[in-house]
Amino acid sequence: MIGRVVESRANIVGGYLSWVMDSYDLGAVLVTAPVLGQLFFPRAGGSLTMLFDLLPIVFTVIFRPIGGLVFGYVGDKLGRRFSLLVTVLGYSLSIGLTGFLPTYEEIGVSATASLILLRSLQGIFIGGDVAGSFTISMESTPKLRGLFSGVLQSGVLLGFTLVSLVQSSLVALLGSSFTNYGWRIVFWLGMIPAALAIIIRLSMREPAVWLRRTHLNPMKALFPLPQVFLVTLGNWIMVYASSTFMPTFLATILGLPPRIYAPLLIIFNAVGIPAMMISGYASDLIGRRTTGVVASVMAIAGAAWFYATVNAHHLTTQLLIFGFFLNLPSAIIPAYLAERFRTHGRATGVGVGYNGPFIIAGWTSVLIAVLSVVFGPYMAALITFTIGAVLMIIGLLLGPETRDTPLY
Repeated sequence: MIGRVVESRANIVGGYLSWVMDSYDLGAVLVTAPVLGQLFFPRAGGSLTMLFDLLPIVFTVIFRPIGGLVFGYVGDKLGRRFSLLVTVLGYSLSIGLTGFLPTYEEIGVSATASLILLRSLQGIFIGGDVAGSFTISMESTPKLRGLFSGVLQSGVLLGFTLVSLVQSSLVALLGSSFTNYGWRIVFWLGMIPAALAIIIRLSMREPAVWLRRTHLNPMKALFPLPQVFLVTLGNWIMVYASSTFMPTFLATILGLPPRIYAPLLIIFNAVGIPAMMISGYASDLIGRRTTGVVASVMAIAGAAWFYATVNAHHLTTQLLIFGFFLNLPSAIIPAYLAERFRTHGRATGVGVGYNGPFIIAGWTSVLIAVLSVVFGPYMAALITFTIGAVLMIIGLLLGPETRDTPLY
């Protein structure tokens, strides 16, 4: 069946690996956040501890828009495949080098600066990679685009699941030594899927729709950007108030040790994979906009229930339910963004539209930390999550239905 609905399997597999690598890299920072905060920043206490835990995450994501713009433009002018080969080489090197960094105790503030520099570069390359992988995958899928959108987006959760498995295995094997050197292995292992992505991308080919494109300035295709920006901003605030925040929530706020919270994160991420596939296919049946609005409302309900009732005795069940509902809205994003932009500027539009909101959403964790001072961490996370869901709903309602939009 796949051969009848996609132009190139390599394009789909290569795009899927981009999602996996994107989340593995971010997940590597998330699951090691308490360790990185301890090893690369000055000693602190109270809210500063949580802030230092979150800063590597912030610098990774706020530089993604630069990569989305630059490599999206390159993808529109020179080809999706070319830009993807450049970005995969860039993020492969930066994730590997992160594992070799000396700590604050060894070289002082230079360690902090080095970590921030590498995470910023990683954000640029990952942002550019997403611009190309979203575009080439959706342009290679003329039928059942919503289903494939959900499948490809679920690669994000596979990446998070893999990095959680790696971390939990290393913690079980190394114990307290994970803080000393085990965290480095998490980053080194990230070079394996990156190397696989390089091999597969050599087999990719440019989509027929790009080869037939009109040779216009990509910037002239960006008129839907403000509305798309609102949709993706809302989506990313939801993600960062839940999935991205969860390792810090379990470790720092609930005080769970790695051997306890690491398996919980695996469950939390894995349950979102079928959720995204279901939601993606639903968007083929009832439309992207309707699916996104309904899914966002369901996600609000799931977040309210979780943060209002969370306790250590029922965490497994609570994380399963919350993990399912919070991932429903994200499934439509690849298809929706591809359908909102014309081919001659699609990679640029997707790159900026998807990554641009990180300029704001990248500070979501910091906002939660600040709001926690007044409302406590549970309510702060819920308030932030709800804001994101409402923004996504408003953005979708301001735009058209795109399900039957041909890519041209």
